[in-house]
Amino acid sequence: MDHVQDDERTGADTAPTYDIQAYDIQAYDIQGYAGEEVTHAIDADPCADLHGDIDADWADSRDSATLEAPAVRRWRIAEGLLKLREQVNAKAPNRSKTSDGAIGDAAHATRNSDHNPWLVSGGLGIVTAVDITHDPAGGCDAGRLAEALRASRDPRIKYIISNKRIASAAPKGGVPGWTWRAYTGSNPHNKHCHISINPAAAQFDSKAPWQIDAAFGPAPESAGGEADAFAGIEAALKALGALEQDGAREASGDGVPLLVRLTAVRDAAEILLTRYAEAVRAPATDPDDTFEAVRPAFENVRGQYEALFASCTVNPARAGEVAWYRTMLLRGRPRYEEAAAKSGVPWWFIAIIHGMEASFNFQGHLHNGDPLARRTVQVPRGRPPVWNPPSDWISSALDALQIEGFAGIRDWGVARALYSWEAYNGWGYRRAGVGIPSPYLWSFSNHHKKGKFVADGHYDPNAISKQCGTAMMLKALVAKGDVTF
Repeated sequence: MDHVQDDERTGADTAPTYDIQAYDIQAYDIQGYAGEEVTHAIDADPCADLHGDIDADWADSRDSATLEAPAVRRWRIAEGLLKLREQVNAKAPNRSKTSDGAIGDAAHATRNSDHNPWLVSGGLGIVTAVDITHDPAGGCDAGRLAEALRASRDPRIKYIISNKRIASAAPKGGVPGWTWRAYTGSNPHNKHCHISINPAAAQFDSKAPWQIDAAFGPAPESAGGEADAFAGIEAALKALGALEQDGAREASGDGVPLLVRLTAVRDAAEILLTRYAEAVRAPATDPDDTFEAVRPAFENVRGQYEALFASCTVNPARAGEVAWYRTMLLRGRPRYEEAAAKSGVPWWFIAIIHGMEASFNFQGHLHNGDPLARRTVQVPRGRPPVWNPPSDWISSALDALQIEGFAGIRDWGVARALYSWEAYNGWGYRRAGVGIPSPYLWSFSNHHKKGKFVADGHYDPNAISKQCGTAMMLKALVAKGDVTF
């Protein structure tokens, strides 16, 4: 899916701001750049990088330099970060630096951000965060860089953010340190990775080499984005297992309190649901319509849908999962019926889309499963225009149904529902060279063996869908009398 554009420094190659590549300890006059976008054009982007200092508790370190709120007139970048950037530049001399940045602009200055020079040492403000541009074609994959830094467990690191994930050196909310967890800030950090450095005096100016070799050179073989996502989820679940040990220690007065642990489990469960939905959610077959098959007229394919639905049977190996999907559809029925009453769209149609797009998580937008706390980042981007975050699922659902044109449909027979679901995901399975029944509809049935789009516009003839298809969910409801036609 398309993501929001990351904030980029305006005039990055020409603006007379500062030379981040200078390695000497150079001081800069903040007041001299008051009117310039020193690191990113944040004010121009509603989804800009405005995260605060997520690990602000580091400020309690007795070994830190002074942390001051008053404006500092002169500043410099922590030498440790300059050393990191020097190494990255040496590894990828032709990389883009479009989204590189250090000191924050006026928008950052209002927040407790490491992009601000609020750490003071020797009378100078110290910037303790840097952004490194994601440019795989130029030799710098920010995701691999972030992972190499996380794996290194370098004591200089406070936290790292990359592509909707964050890893902190210190434990957070019951999750052990150095563990990736979901980052739900408005900027997905998919155009750069962010590195914040430990403010301890012995750390932020350390010029010891960073262990980043693993981020460069040939990429290691991977089972693919979906498999990698599942591996990440499994790692997070194992991390949650540490909470059980905390429970045992709590009895002796040495563990994390029960309420803290329960809150961590709740928050982590919502994060894992979101990540699971992202992993299994069927990508758009061709979001740009470049190779999309021509949308067929409904009357020309009505009989085809009816025949496929009449002849479809559940894959016996998936029967238990199909039954579970039906249970989830019925569990959320009161909320689906509320949306149905306001939209005119059948509750079961809404429910099945919710299962496909958000894995039944009511903290996710019906449009695409993105977190409900803010507007969507994936296609369709920036929806809904009006709702009451972070828990107004109904308003978000109504927006999704309206923009897809479902709210105006009056004929909700089987064929119309199947046609609408396939349109929702895309017509790519009908194009020449693919030509199979869409797994978005027929997965877990006798009509789907293998073949699916594993990324937007990328078809893998051997991939097997891990989601129950929309037709099979509807078939399960019909078989039990939950839905009649």
